[in-house]
Amino acid sequence: MRQPPSPSRVLVLGAVGRAGAAVLRERLGQVGAVPVTVLCTRAFAHQPRGLDHAVVAGGDWRDCLPHASARDEVLIVLDTPRHAREAIFWRPERAALVPLMEALHAQGVRRLELVFGPGHAPDATEGAVLQRLGFGAREAGRRPPVATPQGAAGSWPERLAAWMLRTLIDTLHALGMQRRP
Repeated sequence: MRQPPSPSRVLVLGAVGRAGAAVLRERLGQVGAVPVTVLCTRAFAHQPRGLDHAVVAGGDWRDCLPHASARDEVLIVLDTPRHAREAIFWRPERAALVPLMEALHAQGVRRLELVFGPGHAPDATEGAVLQRLGFGAREAGRRPPVATPQGAAGSWPERLAAWMLRTLIDTLHALGMQRRP
């Protein structure tokens, strides 16, 4: 199976709530990260370095499709807005999630992840569509698991090194999460 090309940017849909804040903090905090673009309902003047925005003209899920390209890594955030100011971020209706993911896939998007806050986990239908399309889902604040080799591929030193690296990455991530207020 061919790997999709490396993303030219990260496109965030629905950057609201704690999950949206966690996604933006995670992506903007990476060294050498690709640019991050959030979809908005209107333009805003001041934004952090590395963050761009695109204004969606309309509330229908189809209105966001022109802003996505096949080279994007798309993150759809499902969470409850915490503040009135978060109304600036465009977000799809939950009922439109499945057709939106299918349309993005048909448009050539191959890197899509559903990031959800507490109480917003994908239901059975959404989970089945994610799996069928080859997309992922995770709870906000949790990094996706590091890819592991299938079966017993590689020599025992390679498998040991891979295990040690996964353990180190998970430990460093856990320590970083403890330090955040």
